[in-house]
Amino acid sequence: MPDRRAHHFWDGRRVAGHAFQTLELGEDRLRGSDALWDVYLLFDREARWPAGGDAPRPAWWEHQLQHMPDERRLDAARFAAKAASLEGTP
Repeated sequence: MPDRRAHHFWDGRRVAGHAFQTLELGEDRLRGSDALWDVYLLFDREARWPAGGDAPRPAWWEHQLQHMPDERRLDAARFAAKAASLEGTP
């Protein structure tokens, strides 16, 4: 994603994958056998990840996983529209 606001990190120890693995998302819960992959998370400007704390709850998420809600399956146009709507958040 070529945007100065986006940050890309290599996570060889899968710290992020493990942290988001048990994140509660409304009635849905993200689950993975080892670490969470193929999930796309958008956060509003107020989201913070406290040192040693739980992962922040995303404002929107989509996935490419089995056994997860079909209505949250990745749709690039919808995801881009959600990202654009969060962009305007003060």
